[in-house]
Amino acid sequence: MEMKAEIVLPIYLFVEFFILLFFEKFLIYFLKEKNLVQHVREELIESHKKKEGTPRGGGIVFLISTIFILPLIFTLKIPYHVLRQLFFVFFSTVLFGLIGLIDDVLTSRKSSSEGLSIRSKLILFSLATIVLFATFKDIMTFNVMFLGSNFNVGPFLYFILFFVIMVGSVNAFNLTDGVDGLLGSVGSIILITFIVLSYLTKNLPLLFFTLSLLISILVFLWFNSPKASIFMGDLGASALGGAIASLSIVFKTELYLPFIAIIPVIEAISIFIQIAYFKATHGKRVFKMTPIHHHFEILGWSEAKIDFRFSIITAFMVILIIVLKIIGL
Repeated sequence: MEMKAEIVLPIYLFVEFFILLFFEKFLIYFLKEKNLVQHVREELIESHKKKEGTPRGGGIVFLISTIFILPLIFTLKIPYHVLRQLFFVFFSTVLFGLIGLIDDVLTSRKSSSEGLSIRSKLILFSLATIVLFATFKDIMTFNVMFLGSNFNVGPFLYFILFFVIMVGSVNAFNLTDGVDGLLGSVGSIILITFIVLSYLTKNLPLLFFTLSLLISILVFLWFNSPKASIFMGDLGASALGGAIASLSIVFKTELYLPFIAIIPVIEAISIFIQIAYFKATHGKRVFKMTPIHHHFEILGWSEAKIDFRFSIITAFMVILIIVLKIIGL
């Protein structure tokens, strides 16, 4: 490790934490003043309706953190291939975050809970995914690894897998963002997987990047813990989904991602099950409401209880995957 960067990194992270803390505090007042606030869906339970008017867009600190650490990263002597990996993760985070920003702005302008339509979101996410694949194809190998096996699936099948991971992750992370503190808690634990993998593979730029992103999530959680003073918004959820998905591509954990991000996956699957069962039975439902965190809310779980239990499940899966990677599987 470059000695200078090694010494400076903790100072950078310390300074970043407090700068972002003050920034987020100021952002809450700014967003309230500009009326960039959350409008709650009519069908949600009563406790959610009290959140009407809470500022949204707090996830912008995730994007700021990625820029914050870049000067330190560029003091390192970085091989070209590793630099391209960093750019891939950086642009995935920023690009999906900006699409989320469009949704947040439209939501505020319409004074409604809906910004971009689902169709428009999927089109934009798909276009962003295609652009990222075309731009960074040179850093990808077309093999996938799982439990010690290594399969070369070829460029076409790998693109399909890449597409599913990128678009699926961003959507799943957005669906998970529905309870105060949930996506921030789960996302920060998921991110630890890639911090460990960055360290084990001595990928210093991505180690610095993931640590910086983690600091920004912790800052956000400071203000988002129940009862939240600010929401992440689609900006934050999409940026986080893009970052995690691209990190799984770089570290060849594509097939492990459904386990690492088990909660976002379950949240997405709960909606598919609900819709399929509803259509098949002409109106019956499996869950009281989806995504599934709302089902547990209706059953009487507090938001803090959902945060704790979903985080525990995520932590268990993350520990399991880290152990598998350490022993070479």
